[in-house]
Amino acid sequence: MTALMAAAAAQSAPLKRLKSPQLDEIGRAAGALPDSIIRASAKTVALVPNGYWGGQYMVGSGETVTIYASNSYAVDSALGQRWANFLGSLVHGSELSTVTVLLSTPDQISRVCGSGALACYSPQGALLYAPGDDPSPDLSAEAVITHEYGHHVAANRVDTPWSALDSGPKRWASSMQVCARTKSGELSPGAEGPARYDVNPGEGWAETFRVLNQRKLGLAESPWEIVTPALYPTSAALTAAEQDVVNPWQADTSTVRTGSVTRTSRTRTYTVSTPLDGTLKVALRSSAGLRLALDVYASSTRVAHAAGSGTLSRSATVCGARTYRVRVSEVSGRGSFRLSVAKP
Repeated sequence: MTALMAAAAAQSAPLKRLKSPQLDEIGRAAGALPDSIIRASAKTVALVPNGYWGGQYMVGSGETVTIYASNSYAVDSALGQRWANFLGSLVHGSELSTVTVLLSTPDQISRVCGSGALACYSPQGALLYAPGDDPSPDLSAEAVITHEYGHHVAANRVDTPWSALDSGPKRWASSMQVCARTKSGELSPGAEGPARYDVNPGEGWAETFRVLNQRKLGLAESPWEIVTPALYPTSAALTAAEQDVVNPWQADTSTVRTGSVTRTSRTRTYTVSTPLDGTLKVALRSSAGLRLALDVYASSTRVAHAAGSGTLSRSATVCGARTYRVRVSEVSGRGSFRLSVAKP
């Protein structure tokens, strides 16, 4: 969908303040679950969005969930409470209280999300447009909303140096080798158009989130149709996905080692375990009068090198390799050193 067409669609949509949107409309095969991600500077909807009713509902955990329903649905607090309870039953974290769900008619969804889409999510404003009724006998509204909520989870997770919304949260993405498979051309993070949507790991994550919750809630598992079977989660990937939700990865961890080089021990080698993809950073500081070489290896391939005195720093992208070797070698002089390693 062109930006011009998307802007025209947004003008008649409930999100009146959506500015210059670019709606990535998702192509659809029969029985698939089309959605879209609104990548625009949307602002949070008004207290009561135009054409909707509802508000905040408390769930059993004491958390609040914001639910609005189209005026096409009869005003009934039980409807909003039912959907709030359903969202509260999903595996979730603190992001639950930040989402705004707008239960909408197919026409309203088409105007905002794009023609043919069943739902969409905007990370700006944390807005989730979804049907309040089952789109078809073979596809439940619960399955659609669970998929979209998976996008909301990803939007509130970190996968430095990548976008979790595009590639999936860090543990799941690492388990599924998203970086290496993207590098090989197999996957296309952020691809929302019909040509590569089925190999978009961000959509694979949202579908994995759906499968995870349907299994935990004892619900019938919807068919895996909208993304490649190669993204169907293994048991390890499902475990990683749940950890991404309930125990999100926050930042790198750092370790420090000290050592020395002597006439008989001129080289020191350290093995670094890298179970998660991301950025490996090493910093080497030598004592006065000592010149060192710093080399970083993934298997037998050297991925970083530096030589000199004082402080040497290098980084490498961890992309599928699960161990690295860091070698410190004496160039000239004798003395001690301090090696700092930060990894995902």
